[in-house]
Amino acid sequence: MRQNLFFYCLGLCCLSVLLLGGCAHMVAGVKQPTISLSALHPEKVSPLETVFNVELRVMNPNDFALDIQGVNCKIKINGNHFATGISNTRQEIPPYGAATIAVTIYASTFDMVGSVVQFLQQTGQDARVAPLHYELSGTVHLGGYGQYPFNSTGDFNFSQ
Repeated sequence: MRQNLFFYCLGLCCLSVLLLGGCAHMVAGVKQPTISLSALHPEKVSPLETVFNVELRVMNPNDFALDIQGVNCKIKINGNHFATGISNTRQEIPPYGAATIAVTIYASTFDMVGSVVQFLQQTGQDARVAPLHYELSGTVHLGGYGQYPFNSTGDFNFSQ
C-alpha cells in the first residue's frame, strides 16, 4: 500500500514537471508585440492636471491571438516627463493583426508648462519650429503570457 502511494506521488510529480515545462515553452515562444503612439487627444484641463486620451497601436507578430488585459505607460517629451497612464481595457489582437487600445494618461500642469517653456526657448533660438521628440514606454499585460515592456520614439513635427 505504501509502495503504491509512493509511485502515485512520483507519477504526479513527473506529470507536474512536464506540464510546467510545456507552459514555460509556450511563454518563451511568444514574439513581443510592437506598440506605438497612434493618437493623442486632450480630454479635460484643470489647474493642476490635464487628462489625455492616447491611442496605442498594438501589432501582433504571432500566429495566435493575443489577449491584452492591461497597459501602463509613460510619455517623455524632449527627455522630460510629460504624462503617465494606465488602462484595464481588454482587447484581443488577431494573429498577424493590429488594433488600437485607448489609454487615459495624466499630465501635471507644472510638467506641461516646463515642457512648453523649454520648447519656446529652443524655438526662439532658431527661426524654424523644432520638432518635439517623444519617448513612449511601458508594459503590456498579456493574458496567460505574462507581461512585456515596450519602448517607442518619434517626433511631433509642427513645421509641416
